[in-house]
Amino acid sequence: MVKRWDVIIIILLTVLSFLPLAIFTYAKSQEPAAPPGSETKLVAVIKVDGKEYKSVDLTGHTGKETFRIKADDGDYNDIEVKDEKIRISAANCNDQVCVRVGSISKLGETIVCLPHKVVIEVQSTTGETEPDDGIVIPS
Repeated sequence: MVKRWDVIIIILLTVLSFLPLAIFTYAKSQEPAAPPGSETKLVAVIKVDGKEYKSVDLTGHTGKETFRIKADDGDYNDIEVKDEKIRISAANCNDQVCVRVGSISKLGETIVCLPHKVVIEVQSTTGETEPDDGIVIPS
C-alpha cells in the first residue's frame, strides 16, 4: 500500500536528482568566454615509423589536396585533405582498415595504418591531442 509520505519522498528524491545538473549548468555559464581570435587551430600531424613526415593545417583549409607517402619497399598511402578533413583515400596494405576509417577532423582523432607504420593525428597548434572536456584528474 502506497502512503502519502512515500509519494512525497519519491517526488523529493526525483527533484533532488536534478540538482547536480542545475549546479554544473550554472557553473559552466559563469565561465568567461574565450576572447575572439583565440579559437583552437587544428593541424593533422602525419608520422611514418614514429617520425614526423608532414603537418597539414586543417582549420581554414579549403579545396582538395592529395599526396602520396611512399616507402622504399613499394608500400604507399594516398592522403587526401578536403576542406577541413583528412583521410587515407588509398593504400596497398592487405586489411584496408585505414581506408575504411574515413575522414577525421576533430581534436584527438587518429587514423593508423599498422602495416605501413603511418599515423595521422589531429592536434591543436598548441600541441594538445585531446579535447578539454573539463575532467580534472588529481595528481
